Amino acid sequence: MTVSVERTDMQLQEEVAAQIGWDPRFTPGEVGVEVDQGIVTLRGTVSSYQKLVAAGEIAASTNGAKAVANDLIVQPPEQADRDDTAIARAVRWALEWDAEVPDERVRCVVRDGVVTISGAVEHEYQHSAAVSAASRLHSVRRVIDAIRVERRWRSDAEICMDLRASLAPPLPGVEMVGFRCRSGLVVLSGFVRTPGDRLAAERIAWSIPGVRHVLNSIVTRGR
Repeated sequence: MTVSVERTDMQLQEEVAAQIGWDPRFTPGEVGVEVDQGIVTLRGTVSSYQKLVAAGEIAASTNGAKAVANDLIVQPPEQADRDDTAIARAVRWALEWDAEVPDERVRCVVRDGVVTISGAVEHEYQHSAAVSAASRLHSVRRVIDAIRVERRWRSDAEICMDLRASLAPPLPGVEMVGFRCRSGLVVLSGFVRTPGDRLAAERIAWSIPGVRHVLNSIVTRGR
C-alpha cells in the first residue's frame, strides 16, 4: 500500500522553483513562486508567451500543487518587438508550416500583440499544435484560444482498440495504466513514476479520434 505524504507550502515552493530553475529556457530570478495552501502563484516578467505557458505547466505538474495562478507578464525584448502585421504574418507562416495543423481550418486575428486563433479541427493534437505554433513566436503577448475540436463519432470499442495499441508497449515510466471508455469519455487509471509520464498518457488518450473527454486518474508514485 502506498501512503501519500502531503507537502508543506515551503516544500512545494522550493520544488516548483527548482524545476523552473533547472529549465534552460528561464534565466535565474525570472519567475517568482509563492504557495499558499497548495495554490501556486507565479509572478514576474518573461520574454515570451511560450515561457509563460511552460512555467504554468511545470507548476501544475509538480506533486502537491492543487491549482496554479499564472500572473506572469510577457514583455518581449525591444529588439524583438514587432507590429501586429508582422506578428500576423509570422503566425500564419507558423500554422502553414506545422505538419500537424490543418492551416486551412484555422484563422488568426492579432491586436496589440494578442493573437486570437479560431476555427474547427478534428483532433485534440491539431488543436494543441495550433496553439503551440502561435505561442512560441516573439512579440506574442497572449494567445486567446477559440478553436473548436469537432471529433467525428466513433464507437467505444473502436476508441478502446486504438488506445490499447497506442499504450503498448507502455511508456518508459509507466508501471501500470488501465482505462475504460464510455460515450467518448476515457478514464485513465493506474500508476506511473513521474508527472511527465502521467501527462504523456493523457496526451495519447486525447490523440485518439473520437475521444471527447479524458479523466486522468493516474497516480504518480514518485521516483
